[in-house]
Amino acid sequence: MYLAVLDESMIIQHICEDYKSVVWTERFHGFGDFKLVVPGTLENLRTYQLDYYLYTKGTNKLMIIEQVELNTEYGKESLLTVSGRSLESILDRRVMHPYPMWDGTLLCKHERTRGKVKDVIKHYTNLLFKQRDSLDTSHERYVLGFGWYSVDELPDGIRRGRPTSSLDIGNIEVSGDGNVRPMNYAHEWTNNPDYSKDPYTMEGSWYKIVQNLTDLTMSGWAIEYDGEDPYYWYGYTYNGVNRTFNQGERPPVVFSPKYDNLSKATYFKSKVGTRTKIFSGAVKFTVPNNLLFTNNGYQQEYLDQNGDSAMQNNSIRVGTTGLGLREGYLQSPSIEHTNGYMQAGNGFKGVATVDPNSIYRQIHEQCNTELWRHMPIEMFSGEAAQQSMYIYNEDFFLGDFVQIQNEFGQQDIARVTEYIRTSSDSEGDVFYPTFESLSDIQKSKPGLNIT
Repeated sequence: MYLAVLDESMIIQHICEDYKSVVWTERFHGFGDFKLVVPGTLENLRTYQLDYYLYTKGTNKLMIIEQVELNTEYGKESLLTVSGRSLESILDRRVMHPYPMWDGTLLCKHERTRGKVKDVIKHYTNLLFKQRDSLDTSHERYVLGFGWYSVDELPDGIRRGRPTSSLDIGNIEVSGDGNVRPMNYAHEWTNNPDYSKDPYTMEGSWYKIVQNLTDLTMSGWAIEYDGEDPYYWYGYTYNGVNRTFNQGERPPVVFSPKYDNLSKATYFKSKVGTRTKIFSGAVKFTVPNNLLFTNNGYQQEYLDQNGDSAMQNNSIRVGTTGLGLREGYLQSPSIEHTNGYMQAGNGFKGVATVDPNSIYRQIHEQCNTELWRHMPIEMFSGEAAQQSMYIYNEDFFLGDFVQIQNEFGQQDIARVTEYIRTSSDSEGDVFYPTFESLSDIQKSKPGLNIT
């Protein structure tokens, strides 16, 4: 297996020819990782520097060297273990944090958004790294040689013949479409809302937020370089291409022992973590004054205003009732409690609370998202033969839907979720994909187009 070390300027510093073993894993959803074991020499200690990169052929992925560990033992050869994650991990170097509601105040609000998942990820990634439409080369967040793109903007060296229509993750939006009513403190106050429709609240690691957002569409994302030029990185969200028997646009890709392209196969299914309905914990909120009383003093929608008002909601139910009902619990949904600010005629400002009906709908959406994370597991994994009839990144790619079949004739549609390269003195080079089957409910997810 060819391996090279690149410095931070993407200049080759070393060709790895003395390694003992290496495991290189690429993933469809989230960062990949590697573990490399080499002799523990002074030269290798100087070669494998933190923040350098590991390169191999046959892929658009780069790995970042993040950890180096030297192990010595009397009478035995010293070993240096080098490990790290792929370029996708750089999203974990940015956070989405609250910011002041207006100039001159210490009050803050969360970053909120609406719109299509693919557009939200593209806009905010470029904003957090000060790229493209948000370009600011003088900002501390600016990173040279990186930007986020839609799939129709990607170079041919990354698309590699895959149709844009198949890669596009569709038009699923990050939040529901419920109307948010303006919540005025009193008639002399005007409302300055951020949103008139339910927003999606973002807080914390941008990597985790992107993972959650792409969970909504069952899509993946990547940060890759084009062709043989590792200097510029393209980030993008994408779906896999349908290469099953259910389509007629391209030859199906079938992994099966009878075709000698699946040397090992494991079939696994489980309902241990399955949930078919999710209930939320109590979400506290403050009742807006204008929902308490009418002009005549009669009670309107809610009871007394206090800091302990709370509401709860749940997801939809999938599957059967009775013993087939598997309930789950979401302790603390991420809910937005404010919606802009209010301003009185004399210039005073105050925080505008959000419509409690919007809070109720947000809880429902959060529970639905949690439900999708607890579908039944049905997984095929296998090792493709080194001389397989299918070539990775030519005949199939991460995220693609393929047919997989074991020796007992069990077959299903499966998604390529990982591609693993291993190499060692004893085993030589072994490269294989990992497949994950989808439940019938997951297959019906809008935008996948595999049923």
